[in-house]
Amino acid sequence: MPEMDRIKRNVEELLIEEFGIKPDVRVFAFGGGAGRVASYIYRKGIEGAKIIAINADERGLESVEVDKKMLLGKDVLGEHEDTNGEMKVAEYIINRSRAWILEEAKNADVVILLASLGGGMGSGGLLETLRILKEQTNKIVITIAILPLSIEKERRERAMNIKEKIESYSTKSIFVDSDIILSYPKIPVTRAYEILYDEIYNFIARITNITRIEIEKKFREIYLKDMDAIVEEAYRDILIAA
Repeated sequence: MPEMDRIKRNVEELLIEEFGIKPDVRVFAFGGGAGRVASYIYRKGIEGAKIIAINADERGLESVEVDKKMLLGKDVLGEHEDTNGEMKVAEYIINRSRAWILEEAKNADVVILLASLGGGMGSGGLLETLRILKEQTNKIVITIAILPLSIEKERRERAMNIKEKIESYSTKSIFVDSDIILSYPKIPVTRAYEILYDEIYNFIARITNITRIEIEKKFREIYLKDMDAIVEEAYRDILIAA
């Protein structure tokens, strides 16, 4: 009956809220380019997603607005301000920080790695993190990788050279082409980049929402399997008492 169905839905929603059933999606953003995207996503907000910016460049982190910032590699770089685009340096820095990465990812339902390819932390840091998570966890790891503009020939080539590795290490990989901004020649460049950022925001929002639906489904299957009988019995008692 409709009234009974409404009561069941209300009870389920109350229990889901009471138990704090919500997704835990960790978004790791590597390097300066991904940091800018992460700030945009953080300001728009996605409930259930925690945004973490990772960089070896202290100045690059200063302007980033996220849930958590991690400055890595100062003990390795010494006087140098960043990895200077060196993938191997970024890989080494991330490897030294693997315990922290594993701790951050430990309780996540889904891990999303966001990177702008072609640089040091954006390429080397991403790859080493993917390797660590694949070898030492059974997490769902989704990579969202931003390809450099075609006119950035050297960076573009470096990005394409690691594309297969990214695909093999990831549960799912999504490549976003920066050339998309060239499709909007009549609008300001900042607005064109916002369109690119919105596309990435929508990917992460959808992933988080799907994760939420799956978690609630499992909660219902495990803990609310007897809900029909419980609610019907309580409903009959109320009718008898009335």
